[in-house]
Amino acid sequence: MSRNGLLAAIQTAQRPLLRRLRALASRATIARVDDGAKLQQVQISVMAGERLDGVQRLQYFGHSAVPPAGSTCLLVSIAGSRTHCIVIGGEHESRPRDLAEGESQVYNSEGDHIWLKTSGEIAIKASLKVTVDTPLMYCTGVIRSGVAIEDPLGSMQEMRDRYNTHTHNGVQTGGGSTGTTSATMT
Repeated sequence: MSRNGLLAAIQTAQRPLLRRLRALASRATIARVDDGAKLQQVQISVMAGERLDGVQRLQYFGHSAVPPAGSTCLLVSIAGSRTHCIVIGGEHESRPRDLAEGESQVYNSEGDHIWLKTSGEIAIKASLKVTVDTPLMYCTGVIRSGVAIEDPLGSMQEMRDRYNTHTHNGVQTGGGSTGTTSATMT
């Protein structure tokens, strides 16, 4: 066999292997998400109009998310075959930017977030409300509010007003006499 013939035979033998190597990892775009299955399934668009449906999307334990359509992900083809693929990630343009090194943020596409800052602060932003569903909530520090605090019996200001206007008749004062005393709560 001539040298050119040998090179052509090697190239022919390498083509399937090179095709599989090129197909090992690809950038893809998420078109649709099915979050009802045991493992999340996505429909994705890969280069040149290729569309794959029912591809499993791997997520980190303890965190679950449904990325919006148009999110970028990584398609990994096991052994270079499109018949057995997984999707990793799901990056979207709504991702918070300019976090400091070591900071982390859980967020949604609407801007709500829980931000773990390197300063030791945790910032929570919710556009509607924050619900804490627990039989007991324990706080070791000071609780401050920039707005009125309420419970089913009224607001904290209403409780202050009631307390500040109440009096006790017949209470013995330090000098031994009885009279009326009042207290003030600030």
